[in-house]
Amino acid sequence: MISPELASIIEEASGLEAEALTPDAKLRELGITSLSMIEIAVRAEDAFGVRLYDDVVYNLQTVGDLAAHIEAETDSPDGA
Repeated sequence: MISPELASIIEEASGLEAEALTPDAKLRELGITSLSMIEIAVRAEDAFGVRLYDDVVYNLQTVGDLAAHIEAETDSPDGA
């Protein structure tokens, strides 16, 4: 599931509507560019207190992958 906070971050960075942000939605097919991904990552780092490394973020395929990665980093003792 995509948290409302993450959905809001993606919406603001990409201009997409929340309805498009399903877990299976492919980031590239949604038109999310590498620049948008950087903005999403920076905002998510601030919002969730995690560190999202560029090489990992660029390899995420779906909105669900992004959400799962953030959740895993949030649960990780060295996530921040």
